[in-house]
Amino acid sequence: MKKPKKCLQLDSLPFDIITHDSQDLTAVSNIEGEVIFISVKDDCISKVATFQPHSDSARRILFSDTSLLSISSDKSLVISDIETRKVKKRHEHAHEHALYALCEVRDENVFATGDDEGVIKLWDMRKDEPIVMIQPEHDNFISSFSVDSSGSTLLASSGDGRLSVWNSRQRKLIARSDECDAELLTCDVVHAGGKVVCGDGEGVLNVFSWDDWGDISDRIPVQEEVSIDAVLCYSEDVLVLGCMDGVVRATAIFPHKPLPHLGDHSDNPIEGLALSHDGQEILSIGHDYVVRAWSVEQMDAAIEKLANDSSDSEGDSEKDSDEDDSSEDEKPKKKKLKHISSREIKSKETADFFSDLA
Repeated sequence: MKKPKKCLQLDSLPFDIITHDSQDLTAVSNIEGEVIFISVKDDCISKVATFQPHSDSARRILFSDTSLLSISSDKSLVISDIETRKVKKRHEHAHEHALYALCEVRDENVFATGDDEGVIKLWDMRKDEPIVMIQPEHDNFISSFSVDSSGSTLLASSGDGRLSVWNSRQRKLIARSDECDAELLTCDVVHAGGKVVCGDGEGVLNVFSWDDWGDISDRIPVQEEVSIDAVLCYSEDVLVLGCMDGVVRATAIFPHKPLPHLGDHSDNPIEGLALSHDGQEILSIGHDYVVRAWSVEQMDAAIEKLANDSSDSEGDSEKDSDEDDSSEDEKPKKKKLKHISSREIKSKETADFFSDLA
């Protein structure tokens, strides 16, 4: 087991961990409905403050400028001030069912929530009621959200094994994927917005190509029968994965190349991942009730080596190609024979996923 740079023992099972984009502030939510602000310094992790916006487990949290949004299995959505830690706005019955997923959509004001029954709602922090409740397209819980760079496209993964794609401005369904082999637990836009990667309950990263939502374009096995419960996009083509077996993994996805493990939580499932404010550490929380900080130094070295190896390989390939061309010019050219297969190639039918829910 790799030793973390530092760690913090918690009193209750943590559910989510996030860092603020512009402030040196990290927050952890737990099963008691509490939110804990922690300080991540060079030599230690320490608690700064604790408050309780929910009566039941605080499943997801989100920083938005000077506010912190939190959702709970008690069906509530709460917006708190991060300075005073007092509640600014409370939606006691935000959904009819326990909430599970939370995501900023755009402008630090519009965000989405998803619940245990597949219902999605869009909210504007400046308004008292949700903008819209999107017609359910899933038969199971909404596990995760992601958005494109403009905030116009909202993607939702679900326990029913499907990915749904929405126009967040027109509030219409764009597409819904075929059912994958296992429940989809995470959802992230990667590769400069050209791909969407969903981690599933069987240890596979399911890859969708943008605008081709019917079926996956690739499957990347990570660890057989070990669910991928948390994903952190470290870069456009590198993901950090928190898995059911307690291991914090890293992998390059285009091309696919496993990177050295960052660490583990001694067989305790990982619940959440975050990048420290200074970008030097990956923070992880698990069922051992511990926040652990892992150095990214070894992972960065492996990423740099992979990039260098790829460049060297491309250079060798171009050199070999030039040599082959030169050799062919010296030899008398033979007439090429074209092979025609007698087998008919059947084109697959494509499903039309576009529907108007207005």
